[in-house]
Amino acid sequence: MESYEVEINGKVFQVKSIRNLNGHSIGSYLIHAGKSVPIVKGGEQTKMEEGEFYAIETFGSTGKGYVREDLECSHYMKNFDVCHIPLRLPRAKQLLATINKNFSTLAFCRRYLDRVGETKYLMALKNLCDVGIVQV
Repeated sequence: MESYEVEINGKVFQVKSIRNLNGHSIGSYLIHAGKSVPIVKGGEQTKMEEGEFYAIETFGSTGKGYVREDLECSHYMKNFDVCHIPLRLPRAKQLLATINKNFSTLAFCRRYLDRVGETKYLMALKNLCDVGIVQV
């Protein structure tokens, strides 16, 4: 990937691998199953084993080659291993029902919540994240 360039609006940029994103193992009903596959050399040394499934994801950029994690979260996912956690906010219960119905344990972003008709959900989403039902 890094041997390529891209032209944008007449200017040429070098393509860089995003070094802090990874591919990952996939399990039954679990899109991120725990093992990582680094995009660049020198990352995690976990061995793949027979019978495992992986998403080999490559991410390129014309920028600095890493994702800043101090900005607003773009994706969320319901925690696969979470047991029943009582929720006190009715709005959080309602949002969780929407997440279960539309996404289950697959990743989603706020734009997807908008598309399924959810509005005014930020506090409820924060509550679901704070109690560990949804992870960022």
